[in-house]
Amino acid sequence: MENLEFQFSLISVIGLVKNNLLAINTIRLVLKRPDKSINKDLFVSLVGDWDIAKWLSDVPYPYTVKDAEKFIKRSSPDDLRFSVFYKDILVGGVGVSFEDHNQLDLGYWIAKDYWGYGFATEASMGLIEYIKKETNFKAITACYVKGNKASANVLKKLGFIEIGECEEYFLSRKKTMDCVDLILNLDRQSNKVFLTS
Repeated sequence: MENLEFQFSLISVIGLVKNNLLAINTIRLVLKRPDKSINKDLFVSLVGDWDIAKWLSDVPYPYTVKDAEKFIKRSSPDDLRFSVFYKDILVGGVGVSFEDHNQLDLGYWIAKDYWGYGFATEASMGLIEYIKKETNFKAITACYVKGNKASANVLKKLGFIEIGECEEYFLSRKKTMDCVDLILNLDRQSNKVFLTS
């Protein structure tokens, strides 16, 4: 695999009026709002994989169909949470949660079979570009568990900078974990993304 530098462009932002959904298309991926049509068993098997769940703060383990149904039911047209599809195959999720002080916090996961293709970076960049274009937010925060080198690399590629450390409770691990806090200033962010393909 070789490193490719490319100018990321948000190919399109399409309102899917029929389902009251929003889709964001990137070079290879489609980000869609989670809805009742999603294959819940597949969703559970992907998110419920310990190698995924252990890095996600708000995902219980084991992850069940009821947890997936609750997640989908909670999703609203105002949410900026998306399922990530590659060639119509569910490969992950990306989204931002609304935090204190009117801030957005980025989170993402990619199914283990699709690690190493740059999907976390590409999906996150698609969402970031949408936020820059369609909202007035000036920054996005993120954090990762110390030792999660893959997530640290994704956030670095996206232009996030470390601003400190924190502790966060992880439902999956049922304990508080040491994390690294980061921020992305949307006013200064470059549109260049480096992906491995």
